[in-house]
Amino acid sequence: MTIGNNIKKLRTAQGLTQDQLAERLFVTRQTISSWERSASHPSLEQLEAIAAALGEDVMTLLYGPKPKYRPSRKRVILAVVLIVLAVTALVLGAVRPPQVEGLVMRRRPGWLFYMVAFRLVEGLLLGLGIVGAASLRWPLGLKGKGKQRCLIAALVCLLVSPALFAWIRLGHCPYPIFAFWMYSYEGLELLLGLAAGALVFLAGMPTKRTE
Repeated sequence: MTIGNNIKKLRTAQGLTQDQLAERLFVTRQTISSWERSASHPSLEQLEAIAAALGEDVMTLLYGPKPKYRPSRKRVILAVVLIVLAVTALVLGAVRPPQVEGLVMRRRPGWLFYMVAFRLVEGLLLGLGIVGAASLRWPLGLKGKGKQRCLIAALVCLLVSPALFAWIRLGHCPYPIFAFWMYSYEGLELLLGLAAGALVFLAGMPTKRTE
C-alpha cells in the first residue's frame, strides 16, 4: 500500500473527513486529497505531523497498519486441549478426596510421588494452559537458540524439587533448607511447574511465520 492509501485508511478508521484532517494539519483539503491519491507526497515533517494528528507513528504511515494476529487452527485446538487439562488439574488439586489421599500416603511409592511430583505435574499443566490461552491473543513462540534455552530452563525447574527431596532423603541437607522445604514444598513445586509449563510451551510452539 502507498502512503496515500495508508493516510486514507487511518483517517477513515477514525471517522475523520478530509476537511477535519486538513484543519488539524493547517493545510487545505485539496492537499489531503492529493496525498491520498498519491498525486503528491508529504515531506518528512508533514509525515510526523500527520502521524501525530492521527495518533499513529510514522512507520504505520509508511508501511500501513500491522495486520491483526489470528491464531492458526492448530494453535486454537492445542490451546483448548491445554486449557481443559489445566482446569482438570486445578479441580483435582483442589478436591483431592481424603480416601484417595490416604491410600496414596500409605504406600511408599505413592507417598514419594505425592511429595515430589503431584504439585509439580499440576503446576506444569496449569502453566501450559495459561500460556496456551495467552497464545490465542498474542503470537507466542520462539525459534533457534531461544527454544533450546527454554527447554534447559524447563528441565531445571522440573528437577529442582526432586533433587532437593533426594538431598533431604540422603540426610545431608542443612536443617534450614529442610524446614523451608517441609513448609513450602507444595507452593514451591506449583510455581516450578508453572514456570516449566510456560517454558515448554514457548519452546514447543513455532512462531506465527512458520505455523
